[in-house]
Amino acid sequence: MRVSLEWLREYVDFTLSPDRLAELLSMSGTSVDRVISVGAGVDGVITARVDEVRAHPNADNLLLAMVDDGSAVREIVCGAPNLRAGMRSALAVPGAHLPAVSSRPLKRATIRGVESDGMLVSAAELGMSYEASGIIELEEEVPIGVPVSDVLAVEDTIFDLEITPNRPDCMSVVGIAREVAALTGETLLLPDLELDERGEPIEELVRIEILDPHECPRYSARALTGVKVRQSPIWMQRRLIASGMRPINNLVDVTNYVLMELGQPLHAFDLDLLGQRTIVVRLAGQGEAITTLDGVEHQLDRRTLVIADASKPVAMAGIMGGEDSEVVERTSNVLIESAYFDPTSILLTSKRLGVRTEASSRFERGTDPAGTLFAARRAADLMLKLAGGKMAQGEVDVNPEPFHPVTIDVRPERVNRLLGTGISGGEMKKILEGLEINTVLSEGDGVRYQVPSFRPDLEREIDLVEEVARVYGYGRIPESLPAGGGIQAGLSRAQRLDRRVTGSLAAQGLMEIITYSFMRPSDLDLLGIPPDDPRRREVKLLNPLAETGEDMRTSMLPGMLRAAAGNLNRGNRDLAFFERGRLFLARGRQELPEEPECLGLLLCGARCEPGWSEPMNPVDYFDLKGIVENLALELGVAALSFVPGECPYLAPGMTARVTVGEHDSGLIGQLHPIVAGSFGLEGEFYVGELLLEPLFEAAEVGFEYRPVGRFPNVKVDIALMVNEGLEESAVEGAIVRHGGENLAYVRLFDVYKGPQIPSGKKSLAFALEFGSPDRTLTDEETHREMDRLISAVEKAFGAELRGKRPGAEGAV
Repeated sequence: MRVSLEWLREYVDFTLSPDRLAELLSMSGTSVDRVISVGAGVDGVITARVDEVRAHPNADNLLLAMVDDGSAVREIVCGAPNLRAGMRSALAVPGAHLPAVSSRPLKRATIRGVESDGMLVSAAELGMSYEASGIIELEEEVPIGVPVSDVLAVEDTIFDLEITPNRPDCMSVVGIAREVAALTGETLLLPDLELDERGEPIEELVRIEILDPHECPRYSARALTGVKVRQSPIWMQRRLIASGMRPINNLVDVTNYVLMELGQPLHAFDLDLLGQRTIVVRLAGQGEAITTLDGVEHQLDRRTLVIADASKPVAMAGIMGGEDSEVVERTSNVLIESAYFDPTSILLTSKRLGVRTEASSRFERGTDPAGTLFAARRAADLMLKLAGGKMAQGEVDVNPEPFHPVTIDVRPERVNRLLGTGISGGEMKKILEGLEINTVLSEGDGVRYQVPSFRPDLEREIDLVEEVARVYGYGRIPESLPAGGGIQAGLSRAQRLDRRVTGSLAAQGLMEIITYSFMRPSDLDLLGIPPDDPRRREVKLLNPLAETGEDMRTSMLPGMLRAAAGNLNRGNRDLAFFERGRLFLARGRQELPEEPECLGLLLCGARCEPGWSEPMNPVDYFDLKGIVENLALELGVAALSFVPGECPYLAPGMTARVTVGEHDSGLIGQLHPIVAGSFGLEGEFYVGELLLEPLFEAAEVGFEYRPVGRFPNVKVDIALMVNEGLEESAVEGAIVRHGGENLAYVRLFDVYKGPQIPSGKKSLAFALEFGSPDRTLTDEETHREMDRLISAVEKAFGAELRGKRPGAEGAV
């Protein structure tokens, strides 16, 4: 929500600077996102009158205007659609400064062969708004030849506020003024009303009936006859533009003005277009339709509350009016609607029809049920002043379910105990009454307060404790540690493992990225995921954003591949990414989805930056495998293995399934070139997805320190001939299992296939080390260990030892 400082000062007098006011509001719970200065630095712009308008001789879309600036008549080239003879506007003369247009002074310019002696300006060119569709129109009474800043508040400050859903009272200028008054100790000044009722009684003009009081507990209305529809005065236009609204005409602008001023949505009906001059608030009939002010036809059902005349809907209650009864230039009699609608009803209808307006955003949060009459009176008063005519006598106020104010008992002692303060009861009372939360009873140690109708968020004593705290000032509350029993907090096992994952990958040079938790329905097709794969159990979004995707992700890869594509398009070729997050796999219709934690990895480009001493060295599969091995080492996962696998989005022969003991953790390998091309990628990419639960279950949180041994190890190399299809890791695992307690180290250092090896066989050479922390092993002990180890491997895999068994003379 946008609030003009100039408008705000009309309701509360304060001397704070804009920045200080923004800080005060933010610290009290009304967050100020931005403070925007508009119109600063404008000079050389004066009021002027357009005396004559004629066609430009060399351009069909330009006009020539003879403009009187009070001292001379200037010829101005202008293309504004609202330019006409007799109007008064703002003229920037040569030498004028318009910071919103240029940093240089304005000069005479020749436009299509005609010299323009200045420029008629729009609100955007003055820096007052973004509205640039026409030049500024000033009132006829404005004198000509005076600085425009004398008749128009050009300079202003706009506060861009973020209003939380529980504070509908702050969605208005008066609501923010009330906050400022409470924070500064000033007085809130509400608009004065002058109800000059000279028309006929309103009962003779309109009949109003509520058929569904639960959906609409209150409907108030005022009427005017003989009004003239014309342009709103510039001061009202300026305030509407500053609030982000487009001026239309004086009647519609008044309803929008009161909406922004008081937070009460209003609607103006052309009274003569209402069938039998009747208003009926009812639920729509099944299949009824209405064309709203934006020209869209909506099919309604029995869940939609409408405002109808004697025969048809004329507005969707609380959301938008219909075009059949809208105020137009010929309107002369107008009915002002000011109602209170059930917030839940408006919220559900708005979502169901996909229509959200300034009115619905307020009704669905909860407007002031006691404020409908004042808002209708304020609008009628403004319309009478701006559109003339006569105000009908009296008002209609159908109120089948009157509002009953809430009362809350507050104990000052408990307030101070909760906040850790020493605020006196008198100061608490002053703070709350400054927010119009008034005392109704003071008895013993407690005080009973009545909650105003515009604060539906205040229900319990703790709510008023919060009101005291935020107005008193969080910065004034002394800091203290909470009372405890001496229990020392610490990270849980999962938190410690989580930090190890991030620390290990970052230490290996990978950068953490965060992508959306959504994906497009076509992403799984691009990855080649088969129909029966569990990842096809997508969770559909009810209100998807087109740019992020329609499904919750079942794979980390689509988001990571698009992040890689974005980097490559910007020249970042060497990438090492990881992302931690959840996947979402649907179960039944009534069940929450599975949300396994997953780790995504992606590598491409050079292993390190090439230079004169380091040639270009691209990453490969073993870089990715080493990253996973180092991660397992950091987590203390011993039973990690890599076995050949198959995956539709990974290249054949370059895919490994990562297992932890008996459990699969995921896949790593080279991205299939076809899949890479589908995501707009060129080159070799190495990716992986690992479920973290198997890694965390097998992890050892604590590490045991072992000093470097004082005694030398015995080093032995052996070569085993096995079947060609046997995995090296299986042989290495058997060596580790049967090597005994003195086996300190195993490493595969050679795989050989050649003339000396029979067809269908291969030779695996392992380097082994045996050692003891308290003594040097004898040859006899080492031979026993080796004999047992080799026998076990020969038995398990049918392996053959190449050469003779290791003896005292050395290794095979």
